[in-house]
Amino acid sequence: MYADESGNTGTDYDNKQQPIFVLAGILVEEQKWHEINNYFNIEKVKIWDLFKENEIHTVEIFNPTRKSIFRQEDWAKNIDILEKLVDLICNLDLSAMFIAIDKKDFKKSVNTIFKNTLKVDPYIYSFGMMYDFVSEKLYRINNKGIIFLDDILTIPSQLHNIYPILSRNNSTMIEEAIFVKSNCTNFIQIADIFAFYIEKYFSLKKGYKEYGEIKNNHCKEMFKKLSTKINIANSEFLTKYVPFKPKEYYK
Repeated sequence: MYADESGNTGTDYDNKQQPIFVLAGILVEEQKWHEINNYFNIEKVKIWDLFKENEIHTVEIFNPTRKSIFRQEDWAKNIDILEKLVDLICNLDLSAMFIAIDKKDFKKSVNTIFKNTLKVDPYIYSFGMMYDFVSEKLYRINNKGIIFLDDILTIPSQLHNIYPILSRNNSTMIEEAIFVKSNCTNFIQIADIFAFYIEKYFSLKKGYKEYGEIKNNHCKEMFKKLSTKINIANSEFLTKYVPFKPKEYYK
């Protein structure tokens, strides 16, 4: 699994610019890795030749800054490029899952559970849930897996502290999560696209954000397309939060 996040503000639960946190994971079978990766390398350059030397960073394409390499005279072209990328992803032989968190609700639950004595990073909580889901999936098919994460400066040491809990009685996951630079792997960039549109969809659904009619419809349509690749049974839009506990059937 390759995972990336959107809306990460740590324990700043009240950040009005990013009220929703999403961690999205891309599940790739090892025997299909080279075929999918090589195909994506070829096809993404057909969509935009800039992708030959530059990372696909969805937020920068969706809303490029003045000095961005992705800035064009016609912003509608960027929307068209993103739509073509989503269509390309929908043709890949992979699946996805996600955890989406409304930070306002999460804050209430954390304060209730820990009596205002502790803050829990939504990223760490989501990773625990996703680790659990992937472990369950692998356990049921008698297989093993590795998780690759986008390299975020503050996250590795925090995750290291919870692995003893996550890996207890668990024989499916190999190694701790491996952190890689997003510009070095297509699959983190694909996860970035999933995370971006899932976060935008729920921000719109909850009434937290407004991007204008064209972009609103674009975000909803891209989520609808990407949802065909999402394993709904293992994806959550969490409105209630409980302390993470590994599943008993991993014993």
